[in-house]
Amino acid sequence: MTRIVSNDEQSNIESNNQSIVSSSAPTTRTYKVYRRRFAILAIFCICTLTSGFQWIEYVIIQNIIVRYYNESLPGDAEAKNNAVTWTSLSYMVTYIPLMFPAMWLLDRYGLKITCSTGAFLNCVGAIVKCFSVDTNLWWITFTGQMICACAQSFTLGIPPYLAATWFSSDSVSTVTAIAVFGNQVGIALGFLIPTILVPDVPDISLIGERLRILYYAVAFVCLVCFISMIIVFRPRPPTPPSRAQEMALQTSEQNYLQTLKRLLVNRWFLLLLISYGLNTGVFYSISTLLNPVYMHYFEKTDHASKYAGTIGTLMIVGGIFGSLVGGYVLDKSKAYKTVTFIVYLLSFLSMVLFTSTVHLHEYVAFVTMTIVGFFMTGYLPVGFEYGVEITYPENEAISSSLLNVSAQIFGLCTTQFQEYLIFKQHKVLISNVMLCIILIVGGVITLLIRSPLRRQNAQHGGDNLLENNVACAVVSDTNAIVNA
Repeated sequence: MTRIVSNDEQSNIESNNQSIVSSSAPTTRTYKVYRRRFAILAIFCICTLTSGFQWIEYVIIQNIIVRYYNESLPGDAEAKNNAVTWTSLSYMVTYIPLMFPAMWLLDRYGLKITCSTGAFLNCVGAIVKCFSVDTNLWWITFTGQMICACAQSFTLGIPPYLAATWFSSDSVSTVTAIAVFGNQVGIALGFLIPTILVPDVPDISLIGERLRILYYAVAFVCLVCFISMIIVFRPRPPTPPSRAQEMALQTSEQNYLQTLKRLLVNRWFLLLLISYGLNTGVFYSISTLLNPVYMHYFEKTDHASKYAGTIGTLMIVGGIFGSLVGGYVLDKSKAYKTVTFIVYLLSFLSMVLFTSTVHLHEYVAFVTMTIVGFFMTGYLPVGFEYGVEITYPENEAISSSLLNVSAQIFGLCTTQFQEYLIFKQHKVLISNVMLCIILIVGGVITLLIRSPLRRQNAQHGGDNLLENNVACAVVSDTNAIVNA
């Protein structure tokens, strides 16, 4: 049966059709960013700075720590060195299981609760170490270090999430680099300050006094950072800072386990997991064992222990500039895969340069390790942002945390194998060649990634087709009713 439609009814239907099309068409919207974002970024950088500092503060003066805590360290000389090495490795071991509850906490309760938990644990660990200044109290030192290691799980994967949540789309890569930069500054200071403050002298009491100063200063900064975070941090801004972030909030399924499942079946992301883990694992290994590597070549020179800290600082300072340059280039070019591969290739070449010239002179090592740091540390934010691009609209913190899990696993394995080559086989050169081979493998894997840049597509209107299709479908259904 066909129903006759009056002229008034026809006019109303046509008006409704136009309204539907108009409402479903893409609209221009102005997105707002808030001044609070700078305070949040600054406090977060200080928090990760103290975390990075405590990660490396013992291994860079490993020979001094072994001598000071000798009474309470286990076994022979090799076992004592291994115990100190584990102050760094503990960060890798604890991160792997604790990342999952940490990211669940972020998914459920947001940025403030998650970061505050990390800042609180970091503060508690630093305070515990204040009670360990005695030659027979190594177990207290290590307990405090383990608590600080647990704290890292709640902050290490945050940078891309913080950048996307609080900053505009044209600055997320730079902000991610700055957030990573905080951790790198902490590592640089961790290389430098202990070697300057704690002298390599026979006087054990003087070493203890300097360690006390170190512990109290770090604990004070951690406490101030935790209090500031409680006051200033917010889970997210009142309104999204960009179109991509707004779409991610609307379309991303808020289910932590489902997000993990989707990420772990994304073949391009799995390739990035491996390549990122290999590169960052090499960085962790050479940072942890920089003292014995350097001492192997220059132990007989004056101030060898202090110079080991200097070379580590130069590596991180180079990396800070590398991180900022990498973030800036990504924001301007959006060529994520190209930039990632180029940085990877240059990391390999710089490691080859270091390996082949480190024996020539200590000042040559200063220059080559700065170059290594520029590219290898500069890779960290680049890899983070590439991971966000190929997994959008998934939670940025979860994807970056999985990248960090891969880095910790490869870092742990690489460090243990390099430690075996250095302390048991006395083959320092072979251990450095091994690191070069690992970087070759990671670079080849990076070339295999073929994923589209999903976040860029969303930011520049990749969903228009879907919106227009929906509009056409609604209009078609309305016309069908009229003709029935």
